Parts: sequence; structure tokens; C-alpha cells
Amino acid sequence: MFTISTEVIKASRDQLRLINANELSKSIQSYYNINGEYPESGLGINVAEQLYNDELLTKSPRDPAYTSATVPLNYYYYKLTNTYNDIYEAIKDFDAKKYITQLKSKLFNYIGIDKENEKQRKQGIDSWGDSSNVSIITIIDQKNNDLLTQTMHKQYKKFDRNGIPVECVIAYKADNETNSYEISVFLESRFYKEKMKWDGGYDNYRYEIGNDLRLNTELTISDNGLKAISENVSIIK
Repeated sequence: MFTISTEVIKASRDQLRLINANELSKSIQSYYNINGEYPESGLGINVAEQLYNDELLTKSPRDPAYTSATVPLNYYYYKLTNTYNDIYEAIKDFDAKKYITQLKSKLFNYIGIDKENEKQRKQGIDSWGDSSNVSIITIIDQKNNDLLTQTMHKQYKKFDRNGIPVECVIAYKADNETNSYEISVFLESRFYKEKMKWDGGYDNYRYEIGNDLRLNTELTISDNGLKAISENVSIIK
């Protein structure tokens, strides 16, 4: 139920992304009608701020991941999900039946010790772990633990600290030689995943709008953060 609620919240942010993309596209077309060319794009160029300053936008659009009141809820859900995954990974290989069998065996041997082994008996239950291969602490061997660490590291590279995909930005590219432009946004809800694939654009993982969807606004994640595959792409957070 909680998962469905978070998907609804993501969908609401996706709706805002679609609205922002359409409004930005209309203002870009208005800019072209006035100036005979499209606003420049490229590293460090915020076309949304430029259009706002030119009074072609009532406000400078940003991705809802940076403005929405739903982000704190997303943060707690993200942390809860990661905690659940950590616990699951820690206990999924634990063989309870095998552990209970060994525990019974230890208990029977402990009870059956005679007086000649009184000293051994006094070692108590705390010594059982010394001769047993089963330990709650060592359920996951080092190899599996390293694999888990690597998996979680990869996951955190895809999300910010609030659990929002880092691809949740507005990308814009213009080519005034061909009088073309493209805007793309990332849709995070599963309800809108297919919309990114069937928009007719170059990138199946971003929703694209513009007069030439062959322009490449694809983004990639590196150690230095989010960057564009092609040149002259503006990234608006």
C-alpha cells in the first residue's frame, strides 16, 4: 500500500515535469518568433533563467525533485527501503533449520557431560560458538559482504540523498543551423515509463519534446556527476 502511495507521489511529480516541459517549449518557440533563432544551449547556460528574464516565462521552471513538498516523504521511504534491503541481504542465506539442529546437538552433548568433564561443562554456553561453524555475526562471508557493498554503492550512485534519481533534471539542446531544438525530462514513476520509450525521440530513458527529436539530450552518470553525452546541452536542476 505504501509503495502504491509513493508511486502516486512520483506520478504527480512526473505530471509537473510534463507541464514544465510544455511551458518551456512554448516559451522557446516564442523566443524564436521574436529573435529568429533559438536560445543558445550548452554547459553552464540556463535557458529557463534567460527566458524568465526576457519575460517569456512567469517563473523559471525547475525539476519538481528540487521544489516539491513531497521530497521529504520520498527521503524517509528511500531510507526505509534501503534498511529493509540491508536486513534482507543479511539474513536471506541464514539456514534456521541447520542452526537449530546444531544447537540441539550442542545442548544434548552439554547435558550428557559426566563429572570427569566438569571443567569443560563450566565453560558454559558462551563457548559453543568456538566449535561451531554457525554464527549470527558470520552468516554472510566476506565475499558476499563485499558483493553487497558494491551493489549498494552502485545504487547510491543513481540516487541523491533523498532517493530521487539524479537524472531528474531538464535537458535542453538547440541547433540554430538546422533551426531545431529539443527538451527532455526524466519520468520516475512506473506509470509513465512507457511514455519515455514511445515519444519518438532518440533516448528511451527520457521524455523528449521539441521540433527535432533526433537531437541528443541523453545524460550519463559518472564519478563527477551528471553529464551530457553530446555537446551543447544545457542541464537545468
